[in-house]
Amino acid sequence: MTIFEELSWPEFKNLNHIRPLPLNEQVNHYNSYLNELARNRYLYEQWLANQNKGPKPLTITGGNGELGVLLQEDLFHLEQEDGSKIYITGYA
Repeated sequence: MTIFEELSWPEFKNLNHIRPLPLNEQVNHYNSYLNELARNRYLYEQWLANQNKGPKPLTITGGNGELGVLLQEDLFHLEQEDGSKIYITGYA
């Protein structure tokens, strides 16, 4: 079983921490479980879709207001004049 395989209702309601709960609470927990599973599946699919998109451009502004683009891989860094580093995450 993988983390994205769904437990059926009979399997879920027989889990040790679910079995002693009243039926309405079992149903609420199962609905929450299904929603969280769907959310995690979606996030995983989005992550997979973004893995092969290559480096992301970073827009930068110079001191005179000019715009430029810097192409840099995720989690690489830019070294500043003082030796400190700026890490690129690809998210703007």
